[in-house]
Amino acid sequence: MNNDEAAVNTEPIRRSSRIIELDALRALAAINLMLFHFTHVYQVKYGFVGTLGFELPYGKYGVQLFFMLSGFVNAMTLMRRQVADDFLVNRFLRIYPSFWAMIALNCLLVLVSPIALGNMATDSVFANTTALPNLLGYATIEPVTWTIQVEMLFYFVILLMFLTGSFQQLLRTIMLYVLLSLVGCLAIDYMHARNPAATVLPALTFLRSLLILDYFPLFAIGMLLHEVYAQRGRRWLNLVGVVLSVVVFHLIDNHHHHPIVTIGFIGLLTASAYGKLPFLRMRPFVFIAAISYALYLFHNNLGCTLIHWVNHAGLSPLFSIIFATAFTTLVAAAYTSWVERPMTRSLKRLWQSSKQVKVRHSVVETGSS
Repeated sequence: MNNDEAAVNTEPIRRSSRIIELDALRALAAINLMLFHFTHVYQVKYGFVGTLGFELPYGKYGVQLFFMLSGFVNAMTLMRRQVADDFLVNRFLRIYPSFWAMIALNCLLVLVSPIALGNMATDSVFANTTALPNLLGYATIEPVTWTIQVEMLFYFVILLMFLTGSFQQLLRTIMLYVLLSLVGCLAIDYMHARNPAATVLPALTFLRSLLILDYFPLFAIGMLLHEVYAQRGRRWLNLVGVVLSVVVFHLIDNHHHHPIVTIGFIGLLTASAYGKLPFLRMRPFVFIAAISYALYLFHNNLGCTLIHWVNHAGLSPLFSIIFATAFTTLVAAAYTSWVERPMTRSLKRLWQSSKQVKVRHSVVETGSS
């Protein structure tokens, strides 16, 4: 292959910046996670008064889909923006203000909730405001938000890839990182099994978390599917990379995800990206997709508290779950419409204005010199 051909093959194809079906997948993941917490997790942690009669114990698969989807979408976003600070600031504005609102809600909720909601000590609250509490040695106030820490670390990983020029040879970079995941996780697990008291293990475990070794293969699947979608590089090599990422994920997986589900998610993600699942454009999916982040943040502690109140007031477990689902969905919708969207728009305008001011100052200084 000559240099001109290589340049053509690494340029992304311009496609729509918003794919409704991909947003709908986020909605499906959010619904799955909410029902998982309201049925299986609630039963295990608190227990229903009466018999629910069913459980949905598949929350781990919602997380799996979410990370694969994140790899696809954030690769697409970074490729489209081609500006590192815009990507980082927009991710910050998307994640942190609502995350802090969730912490504030939980600090208020703990005053009235009849069930334990975790450690609300001052140091724990401040550690949680970073969205990286586990790295600092603290538990998450809202248990579901451990995935936010993984997500934030993934942003830094791909941003580093972008800044170092590794996106120009993304397949090679991803495969090296996937190899690091394989070797690192298997070595640490082996050391832990042989000598759990080894003094080096805490440091290695910290690095394992910092480098998201357990979950990077899932992000890699999404990123490589985006390479195929955007027609960057050789299609068959990217698909081989997807297969290898799947194999590595299941070799290091300590949560016993089923490979058939992983393959199914790859098909679902691919079909959604190419618009082959038009039912995902239905209004209920679009609605849940629009409020999915707020629903993800607010549903667990608030919803479990509501279930406890309603169930212990004499109503059935099923009615309690329906009530909690409806209420938390309304809260998420109200917050998204009245707080998150206006706040995010205002903050983005401020960011763009600050950039324009810097550009004007730079032009003036250049002219003066």
